[in-house]
Amino acid sequence: MNHFSTDDIKQFADQLQRQRQAVLEAIRQRLHRADAPDELALFNYYTDVREQSEADLLTDTDIGQLQIELADLRDIDEALARIGAGTYGICIHCGASITARRLRAHPAARMCLGCQEILEQHR
Repeated sequence: MNHFSTDDIKQFADQLQRQRQAVLEAIRQRLHRADAPDELALFNYYTDVREQSEADLLTDTDIGQLQIELADLRDIDEALARIGAGTYGICIHCGASITARRLRAHPAARMCLGCQEILEQHR
């Protein structure tokens, strides 16, 4: 079980929900830049750019950013699921407690700092 009080967990859940809403809004804005809000704009936003290569680069950049935002959304949803399961704040690798300081800085953290560092060294 985790070592956080019910109030601590509620604060983390609230922070995660705020982050989730911010990511969803960023995704909405990225996808709906056209004048008509019901039109997807990711692939047609750059049609006025003179150089096709520049338009392609801008589209690729948008796609890359969208992938990051979707990964962030997945991480947030997984953290909220861990809260629901009662496993939030426990490292998914070693089972140790994740510090409150780490979770305040990165509330979707899945691993303790030691396991995260090992993972990043082996990438």
